[in-house]
Amino acid sequence: MSSVRPIWLMAVLLGLVSGGTLGYRLLEGWPWSESLYMTLMVLTTVGFNEVHPLNQWGEYFTDFLMVVGIGLMLYLLTVLADNALRGVLDPARAQLRKERRLRMLKNHTLVCGYGQVGEAVCAALLEAGRSVLVIDTAAERLAAAAARGLHTLSGDATDEEDLKRAGIERATALVSVINSDPANLYVVLSARGLVPELTIIARASDESAAQKMRRAGASEVVNPYQLSGNRIARLMIAPNLVHFLSGSLDSGHFTVREMAVPPAYVGRSIEQFGQDSGALVVAIWRGDQAMRPRPHVRLLESDSLLLAGTADEVAQAGR
Repeated sequence: MSSVRPIWLMAVLLGLVSGGTLGYRLLEGWPWSESLYMTLMVLTTVGFNEVHPLNQWGEYFTDFLMVVGIGLMLYLLTVLADNALRGVLDPARAQLRKERRLRMLKNHTLVCGYGQVGEAVCAALLEAGRSVLVIDTAAERLAAAAARGLHTLSGDATDEEDLKRAGIERATALVSVINSDPANLYVVLSARGLVPELTIIARASDESAAQKMRRAGASEVVNPYQLSGNRIARLMIAPNLVHFLSGSLDSGHFTVREMAVPPAYVGRSIEQFGQDSGALVVAIWRGDQAMRPRPHVRLLESDSLLLAGTADEVAQAGR
């Protein structure tokens, strides 16, 4: 059954409709519209009365059309259902659909490695509304990422071909958080060679590895152990400030986010922007220069804003 292509059955059905219309036209002498109407009524078994009383040859022709047409339509529906079911259950077809979706991705962030750090990175990116593609070699980690609504690709991020499959040429950034300094270094080298202007953020376990990654082309290098140590120290030095920033961020009451200037506010003042959104402009980056956000400063299309406020206020500012 699966060897019969549905398009051929559709062609046969179309031929049957045409033949039925022509048959009633020749045998009964009806107009084309009434002949087509009678043909469709017989094939679909809706049960209406004849357009006009049939002669003997018309009755024979109707009997033939009912038997052949109904049988063909039932067979066509069976083939279509079979193909649809195979399309859902066949792993090869599922993989082809997945590859097509990956080829359509653009302006996404590649996250190489879905361990504890990678999971946290992806969660933050999803919360910010970013499109994320996870590259990993472990099936269980990819399954966990897919369960959270992330795009996934089974592959080695140190391999340039796998990075191309992930659409690195269409990506806006790459984050390499594999639990291995050499692997992250290879990812940085491969990514920088493929897309010289790409933003690349890498994980490093010590300063020596961080320096190598910067020389290899990493835009930024992060040491999670150092960050953890700094946080512990801040809890000792300024616990109320840390609780305010981390606790409020986790609860969704307060957030800090960087964003481009919304098109509606290009040429308008910071004061107008803040009045409309309610968010506080903490800083402005104009090119490589950080500017103090004075109320009268006019916003440019190329500016980047650091906003602080409730989640609703920051979301409103981005509209």
